[in-house]
Amino acid sequence: MKPDDEVLALRRARVARRWELDDEVVIVRAGEPAPWPGTDQHFGFMPHPDAVYLTGVGSPGTTLAYDAGAAQWEFFGPRFSPERLVWEQPPTPVGRPLEELEDWLSERDGRAVIELGACGQPEGAALALSAAIALERMTKDRAEIDDLRRAAAASAAGFEWVYAHAAVGMSERQIQIGMEAEFFAAGAPRVAYDSIVASGPHGAYLHYVYAGDDPLRPASRAITAGDLLLIDAGAQFGGYASDVTRTMVVGAEPDDHQEFLWRLVLSVQQRAIDMCRPGAVWREVHAAAATALGAGLVELGLLRGTPAELVSEGAVALFFPHGLGHLLGLSVHDLTSVPYGPAAGDDPVLSRLGPDRVLQDGMVTTVEPGIYFIDALLGDPAKREQFADCVVWERVDELRGLGGIRIEDDILVTDGEPDVLTAAIAKPIRIG
Repeated sequence: MKPDDEVLALRRARVARRWELDDEVVIVRAGEPAPWPGTDQHFGFMPHPDAVYLTGVGSPGTTLAYDAGAAQWEFFGPRFSPERLVWEQPPTPVGRPLEELEDWLSERDGRAVIELGACGQPEGAALALSAAIALERMTKDRAEIDDLRRAAAASAAGFEWVYAHAAVGMSERQIQIGMEAEFFAAGAPRVAYDSIVASGPHGAYLHYVYAGDDPLRPASRAITAGDLLLIDAGAQFGGYASDVTRTMVVGAEPDDHQEFLWRLVLSVQQRAIDMCRPGAVWREVHAAAATALGAGLVELGLLRGTPAELVSEGAVALFFPHGLGHLLGLSVHDLTSVPYGPAAGDDPVLSRLGPDRVLQDGMVTTVEPGIYFIDALLGDPAKREQFADCVVWERVDELRGLGGIRIEDDILVTDGEPDVLTAAIAKPIRIG
């Protein structure tokens, strides 16, 4: 739901307390559409999430100002000229006309002005103020949780279409179009990020997307019987993202390796979700998941050794080369622009962790373990030599081309059981 005045006032009050300013003036800009060089067109507009959080509005040009000396907020929004109204529909009027902002600032002449939002990478005082907003955005209020649930519900509609319609012979692009159409039909105004629909060996690319090979003449692979189909996609609602991954075998029963790895990833995910409780240290949740995946790879005969040592030495990262999850909110990888945890350094586990944190009631995080057979890692001569004693390369090479298996859900941390926002999206091992 759109945040009401009470919710917005509470957000602004909490942020202002964190800022601890004297008489400075802060400007938070949503931004403007970015021009597409060499044309008269613009890229699709995405408002800065800090501005959305504090205003509940995503229109270009909207600007929130704060006078710390007077503890006063002022909201400014664009008004279109008659000439512009010939070509474009106007945004809903909000606040004071944007052209009044300069006069408002001139009345505060001589006071320090700090610009946030769509003003480039924050530094110095701006970085500190932006980090303070991030600390508030980490935990979600009732309006945010409602939008996250509606995004998850729209995502569910798309995945249900996939389960009912995806079949051998269809292309990845056909499946993407059908799925995203259901997102939109369910009320989502846009996708939360470029959908990943990867079949067979394409599933080994963590961020495989349509037109990634050639934006002008992209290819789209047709699914064959027995392929793994990895779909990582989500709808957006009210600016809030859903982020879901399911992996299925299409048109045939899974073979022994596919079934073992799929059930391994699912069991690791279920245990990790159960750990998403207040006070849990994310690096420990990640390490536990990586160790369990390592134990499964030992059982399958792909690795040899003690699972914990295989994790610390980096062998498990050959097959699980990313973090277990990330915060979710107004950006699909939320708050990545502001540091709020210890640096990972060169640690083979923590370097793949993503931002470290202690989970709190109200946080929303993804949980997405996976196993992949990535040629860039598994075919690297240096890595084959480095891990010669613990990787059973002849067994691994038999599975090159399998692709990848990832299962991902969105988890709301509560003072009770973890709340799986995407629990309604089924996890079939086979479709078609």
